Amino acid sequence: MKTYLSLFLSLCLVLESHARLMQAWTYDMLNDQATLVVIATPTKVTETTELAALPNIVTSHNGTNENIMGNGVETSFDVLTVLKGEGSTKTFVLHHFKLANPGAPPAGPLLVSFELKDKKRFLMFLQREADGRYVAVSGQTDPMLSIIGIESNFHLVR
Repeated sequence: MKTYLSLFLSLCLVLESHARLMQAWTYDMLNDQATLVVIATPTKVTETTELAALPNIVTSHNGTNENIMGNGVETSFDVLTVLKGEGSTKTFVLHHFKLANPGAPPAGPLLVSFELKDKKRFLMFLQREADGRYVAVSGQTDPMLSIIGIESNFHLVR
């Protein structure tokens, strides 16, 4: 009886769980796959008319799978330092997405957004698209894994 009860409870928990498989990225993997690694600051955010299903992620409603949709965003950056790639790069455009329907599903995408007024710096591992824009090495569904905010917790004392 205990075995059946344990099996039944395990089955119920599995049916109610919300999880997805994600790539585990190491620094070496990000660096190897990147064509451009920079520290940069966002300067302009522009929403596009693009609407697309985010790759490799779906949500389930009433037994049916639905794509998670994203609206296209282009964010321009000023490059502070080039760590890998063309050293003369001063600016670039990042192509990414925001959720088309607000309210992230459980185990949802790890998207990025940028607040211009913060003047925050980011360590970014990027690949160049055919149209000249850049995308996160970790992909459009989880760009947060290869775009990392840099916090400055020190102050110069005179």
